[in-house]
Amino acid sequence: MKIHYVTGSRADFGLMRLVLQHLDAQAGLDVACVVTGQHLLEKYGNSRDDIVQSGLRIARDIPVALSGRDGAEMGQALAHELLGFLDCWQDDRPDLVLVLGDRGEMLAAALAAVHLGIHVAHIHGGEVSGTLDESFRHAISKLAHFHFPANADAAERLRRMGEQADHIWTTGAPGLVGVTDGTARDPNWLRQRFDLKVTGAPVLVVFHPVVQQAAQAAEQTAQILQLLLEQDCHGLIMRPNSDAGAELIDQELDRFAANPEHGGRFRILAHLERSEYLNCLANCDLMIGNSSSGIIESASFDLACLNLGDRQNGRLRNANVVDCADIALEQMRAAYAQARTLQPPFENAYGDGKTAERMAKILPDLPLTQETLSKINAY
Repeated sequence: MKIHYVTGSRADFGLMRLVLQHLDAQAGLDVACVVTGQHLLEKYGNSRDDIVQSGLRIARDIPVALSGRDGAEMGQALAHELLGFLDCWQDDRPDLVLVLGDRGEMLAAALAAVHLGIHVAHIHGGEVSGTLDESFRHAISKLAHFHFPANADAAERLRRMGEQADHIWTTGAPGLVGVTDGTARDPNWLRQRFDLKVTGAPVLVVFHPVVQQAAQAAEQTAQILQLLLEQDCHGLIMRPNSDAGAELIDQELDRFAANPEHGGRFRILAHLERSEYLNCLANCDLMIGNSSSGIIESASFDLACLNLGDRQNGRLRNANVVDCADIALEQMRAAYAQARTLQPPFENAYGDGKTAERMAKILPDLPLTQETLSKINAY
């Protein structure tokens, strides 16, 4: 079976790398990547190199312009990606297109595959967030023919959406495959690796824009940075993804970096390799922001997470997560104090890290027939 996995950023490829390598090693499965989005932009670290280093074949590069300016730019990128996927799969047709999550490039890929009569399998479908991402995720699920949700709640939601029950397999979150392998708790690692001037356990801040709230991104970021200073925090701040509003967040981070008030207590990073990011999760004592890694991976490291805003609304929560719906200083102070009281260990409801093995058993027997291409709602 010839499988093309669509990847648009270091974030999704980091989640899927071990799964893809495991699948590619199976007899009868041939996995390649179609590369687009942030991977091909220097601003985001030229992360195409990560794919090359993984040993996985690259079927096609589909470059697009992404600066995080506005929604129109995101829509234009999606349109260019749609054309790119159509060209790719007319020349190099796979048996199955594999997509993950809710990003625009995944929606473009699903649309292209359906128009070409190629089966689509969707990982991490059935989850909710209450943002534009949720609409994309459900649209991808309705285009997909096979589903690999991360948990039972998501699987049930897919069934209620009318997806065929016998085409849904709960395989767990791919990001938990080998998630703690190669990580170690070392109180000196972060300080030495990133030249932090303060000792002690640091925080990790990962805050992305919400497209519908793009105009508020600067003020939200300013409030978060003020909280960090008030609480005498130190640690790492990751720059945002390329969604509308990212440019405003970057501008606030640039101002913060130029301010001597934080005295070398923070390092602002554009990107990290997956292995380094996981070591940050292992060696921080609090995560702050709205990244899915705070909802999914952080519990595996017994790391408390202060989840801000509504980007992750509706997603299944582990016990390590404290939510703060309003990104305003007064509300965040109270939520921060609560997050500091959480005590590990924390169980992770997103799986046991065996996604790769489960998918390897299921994929060879998928019914890639004309009948399954003609989807009919189960209700």
